[in-house]
Amino acid sequence: MLHHATSRTALIRAEEAQRDFVQTLAKTFAHLSIGLAIFNRDRQLALFNPALTDLTGLSVSFLSPRPTIDSFFDALRENRRMPEPKNYKTWRQRMADLITDAEVGRFEETWTLESGQTFSVKGRPHPDGAIAFLIEDISAEVSLARNFRAELELGQNLADTFEDALAVFSRSGQLTFSNKAYDHLWGFDSGTGVQDTTITDAVRLWQEKSLPNPLWQDLKDAVMTLQDRSEWTMPVCLKGQSPMLCKIVPIAAGATVVRFSRQSSPVAQPRARLKKNSD
Repeated sequence: MLHHATSRTALIRAEEAQRDFVQTLAKTFAHLSIGLAIFNRDRQLALFNPALTDLTGLSVSFLSPRPTIDSFFDALRENRRMPEPKNYKTWRQRMADLITDAEVGRFEETWTLESGQTFSVKGRPHPDGAIAFLIEDISAEVSLARNFRAELELGQNLADTFEDALAVFSRSGQLTFSNKAYDHLWGFDSGTGVQDTTITDAVRLWQEKSLPNPLWQDLKDAVMTLQDRSEWTMPVCLKGQSPMLCKIVPIAAGATVVRFSRQSSPVAQPRARLKKNSD
């Protein structure tokens, strides 16, 4: 009889290190607010965190037996934790495409649920053929963005009711806002030109369409300066039109409002921006 022994110390230590590593990951993931589901190369659930159960409504008893990726998404559909498909065949093909995209790291979608929640779902490839899906509830961010857009639209609609032409420039001289009266007065397309227009471009446009005025450079300097900012006015007269009054008003964050008002009477002389020398 021949007996031999092989040391399994390295293998045992490797298995223990792997278990410790998985436990460390599990403890780390347990504190994440983002739901995490990792599927191994056989497309069975290998690891998940508590946030996943909270977000998906799937029970630990369902997730612990390591369901397949198809069963996982079937359960999401049944729990109404993903957009309801129009037909089952198309949905199955979409799930297949989803898995394929996740394998190469291209999957990223925003799901709007019937409950009013909004999920950001991302698929990322992991070593050894595994796939990780991250599910995050972004309902608060989406709601905040919608409210912000609504407030911007309200402000724009309000400014569009003014007869005076308004243009707002940032501290860097970038045009950030204009109303309909401004667009009509200067022939400006705010739908496409706001992001690419600076105070230099605006002054050039104003100069081309109005009579000569030595104060245009002062206006440009007033928009770009961050010190000694104060409200002042200057006369403006478009070619072939009645005179106007241009008011330059500094506002918060270094921004400046340039306001053009039509005058029914002769325009007053501009207020000097520099102090007069004492007699």
